[in-house]
Amino acid sequence: MSFCPKWIFETACAAAAEDYLSRQLDLNTVARGYAATLSEFYQPITAEEIADVISSMLRFLDELNAGEAAAPMVMGFCYNRVSFEQPNKPRKLKGLFGSADEPVKGREHSADAAVKAFKAYVYALRNQVVEFAPVGWKLADAGDSEVLQKLTNQNLSPLDFL
Repeated sequence: MSFCPKWIFETACAAAAEDYLSRQLDLNTVARGYAATLSEFYQPITAEEIADVISSMLRFLDELNAGEAAAPMVMGFCYNRVSFEQPNKPRKLKGLFGSADEPVKGREHSADAAVKAFKAYVYALRNQVVEFAPVGWKLADAGDSEVLQKLTNQNLSPLDFL
C-alpha cells in the first residue's frame, strides 16, 4: 500500500488552513481540493479528515486569541514540517535513492496526531524553541517535492466540486 507520510499530511493540512484563512474560501472547498491532490499520490484521504484538522487548528488558535498571528503561526508550522524532521535536524527532500515525499507502507498519519503536532509547535513557538517561517516563505519554495508543488499549484474553486 502507498500511504501518505505523516509530515506531508500535516504540511498539507497547515497549508489548507492558511488557504482557508487568506483566500476566504469555503472550508469544504479547501478540504476537498487538498484531499483530491493528496489522493493522486497516496491512498485516498477524505476531505472530512482534512476539514477536521483545519477546524481543530482554528479552534485552538481562537482559544489562544491568536487574532492576526493565526496565519503566521499556521505558516510557521507548515515551514517547520517541510524544513525539519525534528527541531534543529533539517529534512532532506531529495536523497540519493529517493525523496522524502515517497509513500510509506503503513498509515502513520491521523487527524488527532496532526492537531497534537500543531499544538506542540505553537507551545514551542511561545517558549522560543522554534521560530516562525522566514519572511516571504511559501510552500512553493519547497521545490524538491512533487507533491508539495502540486498542492501549491492547485486552483481551488467551489465550482470544481459540484
